[in-house]
Amino acid sequence: MDEILNYDKKAINMLAKQIAALVKTHEHKYDRTFSSAIKSVNPDSTYTIMDDGGVERKLKCSLPNAALKTGQYVWVKIPSGRLEDMHICGKK
Repeated sequence: MDEILNYDKKAINMLAKQIAALVKTHEHKYDRTFSSAIKSVNPDSTYTIMDDGGVERKLKCSLPNAALKTGQYVWVKIPSGRLEDMHICGKK
């Protein structure tokens, strides 16, 4: 009986290690939201902000009729990890 329990424990331990290794290597795609400030308002109805890595980004705003101004704090969303879809999603 102890042999069977010992074998089961080894099998469970091996399975847990395999799952942990897969989770560490799997890239998770989820929305990420962070705050930033409007650095400039562009003539093409976009806004320049600094992303949370210190890189300037030119973004569209998803808020209808938003009149954002330089220096105003906003919420910026990166949907499912896609930088090309990054946009301003709210005012702070």
